[in-house]
Formats: sequence, structure tokens, C-alpha cells
Amino acid sequence: MANEILAVKLCELDEKLGRLHGRIILSQSFDRKNLKHEIERLENEFEEAEIALRQKLKFSKNGCVAALSKAYQDMESIASCTREELKLRAGESGDADISAEEQILLAEYALDFAIQAADRALILALQAVETQKENCEKGENH
Repeated sequence: MANEILAVKLCELDEKLGRLHGRIILSQSFDRKNLKHEIERLENEFEEAEIALRQKLKFSKNGCVAALSKAYQDMESIASCTREELKLRAGESGDADISAEEQILLAEYALDFAIQAADRALILALQAVETQKENCEKGENH
């Protein structure tokens, strides 16, 4: 069962990463108006996905999901505070906004964090498969 669930999630991740890559490449050819529109559209998609994830976390009956939900809320709060701090720092330095160079750096680190999250997901997936196999072996030995 875990393998089917993980396979579906991996397909979702593959699709999402493919779109992410394509959108970054394609964005290079957009004018500012189209870029603004694309950013707004992506922000709306992100908000919708975030709401859906929060709902899934909220209504899950599994006990460990409560800890995940709290961690996700904490992470979102930290990310929001960090965005505000970066805006304040840009304002203090006399810049109206964060420079393009700084935004690229932030995007680079966000992608690094995404890779770390994917690696963490891989470890969790392998641990789940291992536990599932262990449980099957215990069932066969009894």
C-alpha cells in the first residue's frame, strides 16, 4: 500500500518540478506585464494548495499529523516573519525593494531547501517501506 501512495506522490512531484523548470525558463521571455500576471496566478495557486494542505492536516485522524500540522504552521509563521524582515532591511538600506541579485539568492536558497525537503521525504519513504516489510516478515514468522 505504501508503495502505491508514494508512487502517486512521486508522480505529483515530478509533474510539479517539470512545471517549475519550464516556468522559470519560459519566464525569461515574458515582458513585465506577463511576468506580473504569472506571479499573481502562481501566488493564487500557492494559496489554494496551502489551504488544501491545511485542510488535509486539520481533518486527518492520525495522531502524528497533529505534530506535522503544528510544525507546518510554525514554519509558515517563520517564513512570513522572514519575508517581513527582508522587506524592512531593504527599506533601511534605502532600497524600495529587495534587489534582483538578492531575490536570485533567495530563490537559490529556496531551491536548496526544496532539495533538502525532497531528501528528507526520501528518507521517510524508505523508512516507511522498511517498516512495512518488517511488519510483513513478522506476520509471516508468526
